[in-house]
Amino acid sequence: MIETRILDQRFDGIAPAPPDGAMRWVSCVAPTPEELAALQREFDIHPLAIEDIQTRNQRPKVDEYGDQLFVVLFAVSKLPGTHEVMLSEVHILVGPHHLVTFTDRDVPVISNLGRVCGKRAEILASSPGKLFYRLCDAVIDSFFPVIDDLEVALDDLETAIVERADQSTVRDIFEIKRELNTMRRVLGPQSDLLQGLSGPHGPLLGGEAQLYLRDVYDHAVRIVEQVDSYRDIVTTALDVYLTSVSNRLGEQTKRLSVVATIFLPLTFLTGFFGQNFGFLVGNIQDQRAFFLGLSLEVVSIVVIWYVVHRTTMSARPLSGADRAPTRLRLVSLRPRRSVPYMNVDILRKDPPKTP
Repeated sequence: MIETRILDQRFDGIAPAPPDGAMRWVSCVAPTPEELAALQREFDIHPLAIEDIQTRNQRPKVDEYGDQLFVVLFAVSKLPGTHEVMLSEVHILVGPHHLVTFTDRDVPVISNLGRVCGKRAEILASSPGKLFYRLCDAVIDSFFPVIDDLEVALDDLETAIVERADQSTVRDIFEIKRELNTMRRVLGPQSDLLQGLSGPHGPLLGGEAQLYLRDVYDHAVRIVEQVDSYRDIVTTALDVYLTSVSNRLGEQTKRLSVVATIFLPLTFLTGFFGQNFGFLVGNIQDQRAFFLGLSLEVVSIVVIWYVVHRTTMSARPLSGADRAPTRLRLVSLRPRRSVPYMNVDILRKDPPKTP
């Protein structure tokens, strides 16, 4: 699909340049080779830029071809109902009186900006640099909703680790970590690209657009910092999960060790006397031996129940009333007074004698 916007009007396909020299915004979604050839003839696009448009999976970059700039950016959107992040590659060609965008799918932020331009004709009445700034701002701001959703997912993940850590928790940890790594892989070069657009390549976009692009660069830097902090949180959450699993395993091993220790003397006794079981049965003359064995069994059962109960109580989390307050209190320490400077020779003199 190809559509052209001139001021508040929208045309299907490639509209001719208006006689008054107004700016054209041509939006292309999955153009065919024939449409790319027509765009190349209309806007004199460099063959290397055409090659980059046809070859997807580019990295964020900016190339200068005469009086045109070719920029590759990435927008992000979140699939509804899941934590999966979808990156959309956006190619932008900025010329003296035109701006052309190339995408392989419908990108929501670009569609929303097109609807805004249909209501506010002054956006397209300005220079291509200002429209390019609005595109960059929309592409960068598309990361903020995804970052907010990931923050909520991280809070739920930390709660699940503390309350009920299982295999699904590990799956969520690695899923969020994979999404953060995907965003970080494009956000780093994209931030450097915006810094370059607000600097060396700024004259082609105009001084005013260069000024606004610095604000977009600040947004990109903030997003990179948030993604890096969330990656550290995910790594810490994985360590906490592994520690909790290790603690549970150690508690179970402790219980089994206690039970095995209790049964060890009983097993030794039964094994030792079981060697001559027939002789013992034939030579037991009174009931004291029977009651002695029965007493040992009862005592063993009571001891096992007591030990298991105590270990279970020690592993059970404390209630809200028994839990010690974990909030730290800031204590203000009074600074020491500095000793005023005194001459050493004066201190060495003898004190005056009293009459």
